[in-house]
Amino acid sequence: PPSWSTVPPPGSYTLEIIRDGVVIETVDASTRAHYILGRDPAAAHVHLPHPSVSRQHAVIQHRDSGGVWLMDLGSTHGTTINKKACPSRAFVA
Repeated sequence: PPSWSTVPPPGSYTLEIIRDGVVIETVDASTRAHYILGRDPAAAHVHLPHPSVSRQHAVIQHRDSGGVWLMDLGSTHGTTINKKACPSRAFVA
């Protein structure tokens, strides 16, 4: 993890897993400094069992300044935020 990585205050962030427009799971995203999202349950903190998701698809990283950053980990199908493509292997806010 980057040197600026930190665990956020308890209960400060949640991650909603949405399928077909419906929230199917809510994950407390404030217990670790980072979360790997992916298809492989042995390698990902947040398991996303879909064929378009890579084994280790992306990482959500908490910053010591209070921000949250996301990095696509070189996934086959890419990562988007609000329908905009994220660059591979670069943190975006």
